Amino acid sequence: MKISVRHQAVDILNKVGASQAFASPLINDCLDTNALSGTPDGRLLTHIVYGVLRFQGHLDWILAKLYRGDFDKLNEGIKNVLRLGLYQLKFSDRLPAFAVVDEAVKIAKIIHPEKSALVNAVLRNYLRRGQKISFPSLKTNPAEYIAVFHSHPLWLVKKWIKIFGLEETKSLCSANNELPPLTLRINTLKTSRDEMKQKLASAGFSPELTKYSPDGIILNTSANPIQKTDFFDHGYLRIQDEAAQLISYMIQPDSAESILDACAGAGGKATHLAAILKNKGQIVAVDHNADKIVELKQEAMRLGINIIETRQDDLSVGLPDSLKEKFDHVLVDAPCSGIGTLRRNPEIKWRTTEKDLRNFAAAQKVILQNASTAVKKGSRLIYCTCSLLPAENENIIDAFLALNKNFSLCQPPATIDTKLLDSRGFFHTYPHKHNIDGFFGAILKRIASD
Repeated sequence: MKISVRHQAVDILNKVGASQAFASPLINDCLDTNALSGTPDGRLLTHIVYGVLRFQGHLDWILAKLYRGDFDKLNEGIKNVLRLGLYQLKFSDRLPAFAVVDEAVKIAKIIHPEKSALVNAVLRNYLRRGQKISFPSLKTNPAEYIAVFHSHPLWLVKKWIKIFGLEETKSLCSANNELPPLTLRINTLKTSRDEMKQKLASAGFSPELTKYSPDGIILNTSANPIQKTDFFDHGYLRIQDEAAQLISYMIQPDSAESILDACAGAGGKATHLAAILKNKGQIVAVDHNADKIVELKQEAMRLGINIIETRQDDLSVGLPDSLKEKFDHVLVDAPCSGIGTLRRNPEIKWRTTEKDLRNFAAAQKVILQNASTAVKKGSRLIYCTCSLLPAENENIIDAFLALNKNFSLCQPPATIDTKLLDSRGFFHTYPHKHNIDGFFGAILKRIASD
């Protein structure tokens, strides 16, 4: 029996909640399996899954007021049916209210028949008195208000208020609930940004040049999923946020220099560096995950790149002797909380804890220390994360410098807009300020005579 799009959305939400899976690949798999890519139903599926994930805290506050019992103890599948129904009733007008409730009850009858009456009662209760439900007071309890109304975990909101202040935290949390732009990095080995902009416009897309990256294009509207086009298949572009693109310009290498990408993942930055180098020079890309190495090789092939040497090594264990003191630039795109990417990955909000932050920070210190042994004398070590928390950023750099007197902070090159730099030369981007992902970057230089 074919299940409805909204039932498919509940299934995806259940999988996200039950594992460490991200919504994006689950949605893409569902779209492909059910031939929904580029269709109204496919767009609806994407819209409601991400909508529920972004506003889960807000929705749960309301549902807990409407449910006669302990909402926290309610079955997770039924929670997701209720969240999906309430999201549509409150934030979406694509379906009349009676139809939203009816569809939610139908889904409940399939996955938990004994709870279908409960789903009906709670959602109809919202229609009767939902507008009367109050939120915490912004005046007397601002942290809880922001956490609930703007749908972020309270521990994170409290940290951000200490860092940014109340008003900026509100702006940041609000921005995190907005749709992020679809940003492309143009593969300059095969085409130019201006040429690609014209081709995309001719194909029915609405392209706009990025403000900070010279290689980026934003697609405001799209005729078809960009991954399903010949432009993508032929390697003219890659999906990559503008902030991530800028990390490669912090390095600014030339073809005579060697680069180690110490936590390369699927190769977003390694392939960008290869394009900047015009596919000339030496890039060694390392990751501990064999599947990521396979992805990187496939991506390099799609983009027409042949200068990347891949290795499977774990820098949390140590750097192989063969790589020590061999590189002019060592990039550490450290594993992190991903707190700067909540617009794209809202599920991170609900699975990351303060304990996780401590674990990330401990790993980041070890990886940075081990990667630093690959840097030649007089050469540079670049550290970056997609986090907005000092515990993963400035604190890591300060701890490293305290232990390594043969390294010092270095100012980023002129390719980086000074508006993105703080007084110490640290690179910062923010969703609410720049409409790009939240990133941090720092450049450290090894003393030539140590």
